Amino acid sequence: MAVMDVTPPAKLSNAYKLRLLAAGLLLVALVSLTSFSTTAAAQIDAEITAERPITRIISLAPSLTELIYSAGAGDYLVGAVSYSDYPPEAQRIPRVGDFNALNIERIIKLKPDLILSWQSGTSARDTQRLKQLGLPLLIHDTQQLDDIPKLIAEIGQLTGQQDTANTETERLRYQLNTLRQKYEHASAVSVFYQVWHQPLITVNGAQFMGQAIAICGGVNIFADQMALAPHVSREAVINENPDVILLGGKTANQQAWLSQWQTLPFLAASQNQHIYLLDSDQYQRPTARLIDSLDALCQLIDHARQPTHANP
Repeated sequence: MAVMDVTPPAKLSNAYKLRLLAAGLLLVALVSLTSFSTTAAAQIDAEITAERPITRIISLAPSLTELIYSAGAGDYLVGAVSYSDYPPEAQRIPRVGDFNALNIERIIKLKPDLILSWQSGTSARDTQRLKQLGLPLLIHDTQQLDDIPKLIAEIGQLTGQQDTANTETERLRYQLNTLRQKYEHASAVSVFYQVWHQPLITVNGAQFMGQAIAICGGVNIFADQMALAPHVSREAVINENPDVILLGGKTANQQAWLSQWQTLPFLAASQNQHIYLLDSDQYQRPTARLIDSLDALCQLIDHARQPTHANP
């Protein structure tokens, strides 16, 4: 498979720097879609498991912020990292840093009795410092869609919100099982999911969107790539000739990407009008919203099983 040369020019223009920043933020979101686990029970601070109420939580990932709300514990959030913007009330939570660095001093002042972190999203330096300070840190590194409801249940258990969390957990598990059964024997549909354009970036089969495509009976054309978010060439996509092209990324870029693929009428996805613009906000984080959006994703992929169906 051809790999694109992404060496930047010697002198970076402001526009180029902005493109790199946007691509970087998307990659952070993609990594968060594959990283955060229920194997974390072994990494939980002893104080957290004591029989006392958890009432002051800091979230170190936007996805974890959403899951805390899903578990019914949103009122206990006292700090969160940048881009913790859903649900809307999360935007009012004091910020404690971003994916580059945490504000350790602010975290200490907030006096948390639980800090939720994701393994690949928090720097080793910040993680080590939090541990050295004896702060109650719980690290997650989820790998599967089924881990999303598991983590919601775990948060509910820690915060005494079992009723809300368990109800949400069962609802999400039901949705996953229903979709698996519905598309278990559906005919295969080849799919390309675009994350970025310069360089052209997609996802492999282990990444959460790769798993979502598989649930719908789709076959990710780059599922076997080692990298979670591999760089691929336009020629590689053309050679695979996918039945469906799904456009993620930023809304501002999607129309341009759509036009570019539509200039290739010999592509099956272009010829049959099976190129779809996704609301990335629904799919970019491993949260309840991702599972809630799977039915709509499966319906888009299902259009390709009806070749004469026009793109809605």
